[in-house]
Amino acid sequence: MDTTFKLSEIKDFLSISDDKFDLNHTINTWSDDKKLLVLNKVLSFINHFSMFKDSKPFMNSVYICVKKTLEIEADIDDYDELLIKNSIMRFVQEYISYSNLSQKEAILNFIADSFGVLKLQPLIINLGLLLKPMYKDEEYLKKLQSCEEIEVSYMCNDEDEIELKKKIDNWLEAQNISLKSQDNLKIALKQIYENIIVKLNIPKE
Repeated sequence: MDTTFKLSEIKDFLSISDDKFDLNHTINTWSDDKKLLVLNKVLSFINHFSMFKDSKPFMNSVYICVKKTLEIEADIDDYDELLIKNSIMRFVQEYISYSNLSQKEAILNFIADSFGVLKLQPLIINLGLLLKPMYKDEEYLKKLQSCEEIEVSYMCNDEDEIELKKKIDNWLEAQNISLKSQDNLKIALKQIYENIIVKLNIPKE
């Protein structure tokens, strides 16, 4: 099976519209072998969410997790773990943002009790059941739409721009990010950005 068919399977499973689905651009520079192997891992991963397919907002969050994971440059074997970690962290972050103070303890207890005890499928089912009411809350979904994430797009698959983003992502992942350190990180990030664009010869603007 070619990558086009695999991409179509992922798009259809997650019910993502043609204008929103752009995984093909994310993996455009990969070899055909890597594309097929990783897309198979993606299909295997998203199938764990099959009982929640009726919730389009939920599936959209799964898609964003998949896309952001594939933007990370990694060995093929690492994508299984990356898909799990990135998705769980995103869902936890969404739930904490959605819930009130008393509910935050519930999700943190869920994480503590689940990791290292449950296998992936029951973990996803438990987490999905916890999240499903959130994706049925019309008021929350309207708020989510108004604050929709800004996706970075690249002009003509500009390799320098993609390399810039990768270097920034790698730098951010290595930082100890906290409210206390955010001001210093902003200053450091600006300097890192300027150093990288000089090396890549990209106009500052």
